[in-house]
Amino acid sequence: MSTIPTPADIYRRKAHPLIAPAPHTPATDGPFRALYERGITGSRLIPTTQLVALTLASHANWETGSIPAEDQPHLAGLVEETALGAGQVVVSLRILEDRGWIRRPTRRERWDTAPIELVIPGPIMRRLTRKRRRT
Repeated sequence: MSTIPTPADIYRRKAHPLIAPAPHTPATDGPFRALYERGITGSRLIPTTQLVALTLASHANWETGSIPAEDQPHLAGLVEETALGAGQVVVSLRILEDRGWIRRPTRRERWDTAPIELVIPGPIMRRLTRKRRRT
Protein backbone atom coordinates (compact mmCIF):
# COMPACT_ATOMS: atom_id res chain seq x y z
CA MET A 1 0.00 0.00 0.00
CA SER A 2 1.41 3.36 -1.05
CA THR A 3 1.44 6.44 1.16
CA ILE A 4 1.79 8.80 -1.80
CA PRO A 5 -1.47 10.70 -2.20
CA THR A 6 -3.24 10.55 -5.52
CA PRO A 7 -4.74 13.63 -7.17
CA ALA A 8 -8.17 12.45 -5.99
CA ASP A 9 -6.91 12.34 -2.38
CA ILE A 10 -5.56 15.86 -2.64
CA TYR A 11 -8.82 17.11 -4.18
CA ARG A 12 -10.85 15.62 -1.29
CA ARG A 13 -8.77 17.33 1.39
CA LYS A 14 -10.46 20.11 3.24
CA ALA A 15 -9.24 23.49 2.02
CA HIS A 16 -7.45 25.69 4.50
CA PRO A 17 -9.48 28.76 5.40
CA LEU A 18 -8.44 31.75 3.37
CA ILE A 19 -6.83 34.67 5.10
CA ALA A 20 -9.28 37.53 4.97
CA PRO A 21 -8.18 40.23 2.57
CA ALA A 22 -7.02 43.43 4.14
CA PRO A 23 -9.28 46.41 3.56
CA HIS A 24 -8.40 48.53 0.57
CA THR A 25 -8.31 52.29 1.09
CA PRO A 26 -8.01 53.95 -2.35
CA ALA A 27 -6.92 57.29 -0.87
CA THR A 28 -3.76 55.86 0.72
CA ASP A 29 -3.22 52.53 -1.06
CA GLY A 30 -3.68 53.63 -4.65
CA PRO A 31 -5.78 51.98 -7.34
CA PHE A 32 -6.79 48.41 -6.52
CA ARG A 33 -6.07 47.04 -9.98
CA ALA A 34 -2.52 48.38 -9.92
CA LEU A 35 -1.91 46.67 -6.55
CA TYR A 36 -3.48 43.45 -7.85
CA GLU A 37 -1.30 43.41 -10.96
CA ARG A 38 1.86 44.11 -8.91
CA GLY A 39 0.92 41.34 -6.51
CA ILE A 40 0.28 38.82 -9.29
CA THR A 41 3.47 39.62 -11.20
CA GLY A 42 5.50 39.41 -7.98
CA SER A 43 3.96 36.10 -6.93
CA ARG A 44 5.30 32.61 -7.47
CA LEU A 45 2.28 31.53 -9.48
CA ILE A 46 3.00 29.59 -12.66
CA PRO A 47 2.90 31.67 -15.86
CA THR A 48 -0.43 30.29 -17.13
CA THR A 49 -2.10 31.15 -13.82
CA GLN A 50 -0.58 34.64 -13.89
CA LEU A 51 -1.90 35.06 -17.44
CA VAL A 52 -5.44 34.13 -16.37
CA ALA A 53 -5.23 36.49 -13.36
CA LEU A 54 -3.98 39.41 -15.45
CA THR A 55 -6.63 38.74 -18.10
CA LEU A 56 -9.29 38.91 -15.38
CA ALA A 57 -7.72 42.13 -14.10
CA SER A 58 -7.98 43.67 -17.57
CA HIS A 59 -11.77 43.52 -17.20
CA ALA A 60 -11.76 45.16 -13.75
CA ASN A 61 -12.36 48.76 -12.78
CA TRP A 62 -9.04 50.56 -12.20
CA GLU A 63 -9.94 52.14 -8.86
CA THR A 64 -12.06 49.44 -7.20
CA GLY A 65 -11.02 46.21 -8.91
CA SER A 66 -14.62 45.10 -9.34
CA ILE A 67 -15.64 43.43 -12.60
CA PRO A 68 -19.05 44.67 -13.80
CA ALA A 69 -21.61 41.98 -14.68
CA GLU A 70 -21.56 42.90 -18.38
CA ASP A 71 -17.73 42.61 -18.49
CA GLN A 72 -17.45 39.23 -16.74
CA PRO A 73 -15.38 37.08 -19.13
CA HIS A 74 -16.52 33.72 -17.66
CA LEU A 75 -14.81 30.55 -18.81
CA ALA A 76 -15.40 30.89 -22.56
CA GLY A 77 -14.08 34.45 -22.64
CA LEU A 78 -10.95 33.53 -20.70
CA VAL A 79 -10.27 30.59 -23.02
CA GLU A 80 -10.59 32.87 -26.03
CA GLU A 81 -8.55 35.75 -24.62
CA THR A 82 -5.70 33.68 -23.20
CA ALA A 83 -5.52 31.06 -26.00
CA LEU A 84 -5.24 28.38 -23.30
CA GLY A 85 -7.30 25.21 -23.16
CA ALA A 86 -10.45 25.14 -21.04
CA GLY A 87 -8.81 22.70 -18.63
CA GLN A 88 -5.81 24.96 -18.13
CA VAL A 89 -8.07 27.93 -17.43
CA VAL A 90 -10.18 25.96 -14.93
CA VAL A 91 -7.06 24.76 -13.09
CA SER A 92 -5.71 28.33 -13.02
CA LEU A 93 -9.02 29.66 -11.68
CA ARG A 94 -9.04 27.01 -8.95
CA ILE A 95 -5.45 27.88 -7.99
CA LEU A 96 -6.32 31.60 -7.86
CA GLU A 97 -9.40 30.87 -5.76
CA ASP A 98 -7.57 28.52 -3.39
CA ARG A 99 -4.77 31.04 -2.85
CA GLY A 100 -7.15 33.94 -2.23
CA TRP A 101 -6.69 35.98 -5.44
CA ILE A 102 -10.29 35.65 -6.67
CA ARG A 103 -13.62 34.61 -5.21
CA ARG A 104 -17.06 33.67 -6.45
CA PRO A 105 -20.34 33.73 -4.52
CA THR A 106 -20.34 29.96 -3.98
CA ARG A 107 -18.02 27.15 -4.98
CA ARG A 108 -21.03 25.26 -6.30
CA GLU A 109 -21.47 27.77 -9.09
CA ARG A 110 -19.70 26.79 -12.31
CA TRP A 111 -17.01 28.97 -13.85
CA ASP A 112 -19.24 29.30 -16.94
CA THR A 113 -21.72 31.47 -15.04
CA ALA A 114 -20.08 32.53 -11.77
CA PRO A 115 -19.33 36.23 -11.31
CA ILE A 116 -15.68 36.53 -10.32
CA GLU A 117 -14.38 39.13 -7.88
CA LEU A 118 -10.72 40.10 -7.56
CA VAL A 119 -9.26 40.07 -4.05
CA ILE A 120 -5.77 40.41 -2.67
CA PRO A 121 -4.75 38.08 0.18
CA GLY A 122 -4.20 39.96 3.45
CA PRO A 123 -0.45 39.38 3.88
CA ILE A 124 0.23 40.38 0.28
CA MET A 125 -1.95 43.48 0.59
CA ARG A 126 -0.02 44.53 3.69
CA ARG A 127 3.30 43.98 1.89
CA LEU A 128 2.16 45.95 -1.18
CA THR A 129 0.78 48.88 0.80
CA ARG A 130 3.86 48.98 3.03
CA LYS A 131 6.10 49.27 -0.05
CA ARG A 132 3.87 52.00 -1.49
CA ARG A 133 3.97 54.06 1.71
CA ARG A 134 7.79 53.87 1.84
CA THR A 135 8.22 55.19 -1.70
